Amino acid sequence: MSIDVAVPVTESLVRPRRRGLGASTEQIVITQVAAVLLLSGFAIGGIAMVPAVAAAAALLALTWVRLRGRWAFQWLGVLIRFAGRRRSAPIDGTTALLGYAAPRVRPTTLDLPGEPAAALADDAGLTVMIELGDPADEASPVPSFATVLQATGRDGATGKDQPTVRVQLVLSAVSAPTAGSGTGPPQSSYRTLAEGSSLGHLRAVLALRVSRAGGWSEEELHRSLAGITRRVTRRLGAARPLGEVAALRAIADLANTDASGGPGPAQESWAGLRLGGLLQATFHCRPAAGRDLPGALITRILHLPAAATTVALTATALFVRLAAPDAPSLEAASRALRTLLAAERIRIRRWDGAHLPGLAATLPLGGPAPDGPVFGVPEVPISPAGLMVGRNRHGGPVLVKLFRPEPTRALLVGGLGGAQMLAFRAMATGARVQVRTTRPHDWEPFARGAAVPGESITILPPGSPFEAPAGSVRHPVLTILDTGATTAGREPSREEGWQTTLVFRDEFGTADVPHATEADVVVLQPLLPAEATLLGGALGLGDTTPYFTRMRADMIAVVNRRAVRWATLSQTPIEQSLIGPPARYQPVG
Repeated sequence: MSIDVAVPVTESLVRPRRRGLGASTEQIVITQVAAVLLLSGFAIGGIAMVPAVAAAAALLALTWVRLRGRWAFQWLGVLIRFAGRRRSAPIDGTTALLGYAAPRVRPTTLDLPGEPAAALADDAGLTVMIELGDPADEASPVPSFATVLQATGRDGATGKDQPTVRVQLVLSAVSAPTAGSGTGPPQSSYRTLAEGSSLGHLRAVLALRVSRAGGWSEEELHRSLAGITRRVTRRLGAARPLGEVAALRAIADLANTDASGGPGPAQESWAGLRLGGLLQATFHCRPAAGRDLPGALITRILHLPAAATTVALTATALFVRLAAPDAPSLEAASRALRTLLAAERIRIRRWDGAHLPGLAATLPLGGPAPDGPVFGVPEVPISPAGLMVGRNRHGGPVLVKLFRPEPTRALLVGGLGGAQMLAFRAMATGARVQVRTTRPHDWEPFARGAAVPGESITILPPGSPFEAPAGSVRHPVLTILDTGATTAGREPSREEGWQTTLVFRDEFGTADVPHATEADVVVLQPLLPAEATLLGGALGLGDTTPYFTRMRADMIAVVNRRAVRWATLSQTPIEQSLIGPPARYQPVG
């Protein structure tokens, strides 16, 4: 049994393995054919020499002329494959996306304790997707390949008693403010707050794959992959296999599709791939021989000036896919990537003519690995990601994962200014905000100053139709339920991901306890003693409870799973002008 590490099923565009004096098998064979043509022409003589010499010259040119890092015959192969495959398709759902990016891959199920996981099957093997990290944790390191391989329980094993295991790690980051979202007040204010750009979202997905090579049956593959998956999730801790719906949704998110914009076509061109309203390009990167890949480099790549950046890691290859709203923005991000990798002596090749296979290579689908030297991949330190709500006492950003792949509930106990600040900052990260309120007159001036009403923010009076648009990783939906001093009532149904419902309460009373206990995130401005006692008891916060009444007016507390973080709101000049003081409105009476 053996272990290797792989990238997804895609067309082979990697330089052929060389033989002899640096020449590949293809080059040697084609050169021999050219020599035979020349000898045949000379043997026949006369006019026959002309086509023989011309054909031999063309073959030799294709074989030995090198352009932009590839031999001419390799470029010819890329061109033929580019012309022969389907390059455009309507993308009206996650299944259509999978059929476009990897037509031979079909979803199936993998039986695991608790609930089944999704598996992706093709002619070469079976793959399962595992989400790494805690959805509520703003920063957790991604394990090294050595750690993952050890977790499979097969590192260092040899023989043919088990299918070959392959591992791939895919990281995807979305910038905040969202690239291409404009330079309106929310975006300008957020850049001032974050002192530049930060990550609004970051995701790590591990693909574990067992190969059919060796004649393994379907039952044996499923049994082997199920055992490996159990061991990996148990040993890595914060790791969970994805079910069918979650797996297909993750593939759509990693491909940067945008369900909020409705169905849209995908179109591959020679220089890029237009998908989800973004122009995307894939790069194949190779470290110098004998050099390991610096872990900090991955973090720097994820912070490139792009709308979204996806990194696919194996032990023999590094793929980077950049996404930007237009060609100039994509070229700027590409130059930044080349500069960054050149400093680390990493070769880079843009996959022009193969950006659709590049999409497949940067999705967690599994598949054969390209030839190349094995390089070490250390533990990857992941930068915090989320919505910046303020700064801690050390001046560092306090980030909250307000938007997640699954439906999310949040509670804010505070003033109108605090609610508007959260909405304002969420808009900067690409969120579409809907406010259902009993006091629309208090929200309308803010909506007019923050953005174009009806686009990034909509004010809805009670009783109006409540149909939130579909959310996506780049454009999540934030629904604010502002019922003033009345009981909040039932929350709207949320079944799709990237949908967050924020219950905003001026006062916290007994009727609001269910909102606090069911919330994934609780944000608090200074509380009254009775409120602090009630809420602290409901959340089991113990000795921390008295501090909720001692916060300064410009401070908030973020509660998540009994962990409390403190932050100052750090209002920007734009927020001060638009919203005014963020202090909580004191309850009446």
